Amino acid sequence: MKAEIKERIELINRGEVPEGYKKAKAGIIPVDWEAKRLGEISEFKQGYQIPSNKQLKTPNDGYVRYLYISDFISDSNITYVKKGEEHYIIQESDICVANTGNSGGRAFRGKNGILSNNMFKIFISTDEVYNDFYWFFLNSWLYWKQLLSLFNSGGQPHVGHKNMSRIMMKLPPLPEQQKIAQILSTWDKAIQLRKQLIEEKKEQIKGLMQWLLTGEVRLPGFDGEWEVVKLGDIGQTFNGLSGKTAKEFGEGKPFITYKNIFNNSKVDIQDVEYVKISENENQNAVQYGDVFFTTSSETPDEVGMSSVLLDTVGELYLNSFCFGYRLHNFETLIPEFARFLFRGEAFRDEIFKLSQGSTRFNLSKNEVMKLNITLPTLQEQKAIAQVLSTADKEIELLEKVLEQLKLQKKGLMQLLLTGIIRVKC
Repeated sequence: MKAEIKERIELINRGEVPEGYKKAKAGIIPVDWEAKRLGEISEFKQGYQIPSNKQLKTPNDGYVRYLYISDFISDSNITYVKKGEEHYIIQESDICVANTGNSGGRAFRGKNGILSNNMFKIFISTDEVYNDFYWFFLNSWLYWKQLLSLFNSGGQPHVGHKNMSRIMMKLPPLPEQQKIAQILSTWDKAIQLRKQLIEEKKEQIKGLMQWLLTGEVRLPGFDGEWEVVKLGDIGQTFNGLSGKTAKEFGEGKPFITYKNIFNNSKVDIQDVEYVKISENENQNAVQYGDVFFTTSSETPDEVGMSSVLLDTVGELYLNSFCFGYRLHNFETLIPEFARFLFRGEAFRDEIFKLSQGSTRFNLSKNEVMKLNITLPTLQEQKAIAQVLSTADKEIELLEKVLEQLKLQKKGLMQLLLTGIIRVKC
């Protein structure tokens, strides 16, 4: 079977038509499939603009949720509007598309409410198209490849109904659409279950950190007093890259990015970018055991995110939007423990108090150095770090499995939605 599929792909890539296939407007498709433009099988209806003074921040009788693009991504800014206003209702199974902005062209579903005017709902206008099949098509590269070539130029991407209408869909008979959607839904469920498991594990390690990093729970064999020390007494800060222009980035020496530090408690040395540094430049290279802190963010709870370098590296530098902290030695605090300590709830609470700003929040490294931390003995630090590191590695493995599932689903979608692989109905 694999050899047959491989041969079919090779023929199609060469522009040849395999047995049981035909040429169509959308390319080579199975003989019993059709090629239709989205405008032939669906209609698009814009949401409505409701003035902000007619929106509520809290639910009330006779009001329903008003859905912006951001509301499909997170629930951070929920608003409600009166049912009787001019509006457009959507339900969880309905498909809607962002019409403009950075998410322009992205399909959403799974919410109930009134659709805002920066989105539109898709009405499937024929009984020969299955809703879930349409949904998976809008989440495939087959859709995005066409859409990206049709975006209006200038400013933010604007999809437009006319552009959507022109996109071609390879359309199998209805029973095959349903079977394909069923298969892909099974993959979605597996991916969702894996995501839930990862979130549960993260909550578990969060609780474990709270217990172990504060001494609320002690590991077997440890019962001594912990020591309070000031960060400025056991280490010193240093700056990241300075004096660099945009044209110097893209090649040269590796440096650790802001995103790398923000996302990882342990620096990922494979995730670096490059900058030109001449031999006589006075830039601070980093080394094993260094701790890095982000200095600013749009929200105070994201300021001062830390990451520790736990690898021995060659010439490596730090981005200019973070500062480094280097221990005088590892006789009071070890880097493996610092990795978790500075991401722990107690320390993050102290950092939050130091965040300053209104639209963007900043952190003073001098103020950070005045903070006190409470440390167990080196032996207990090692034991705690080992427990937390083991739990963290379990999450890393689960996340790798999740990425593999996503890649496998992506490949399967490509084969199923083009008819290269046929399913039995």
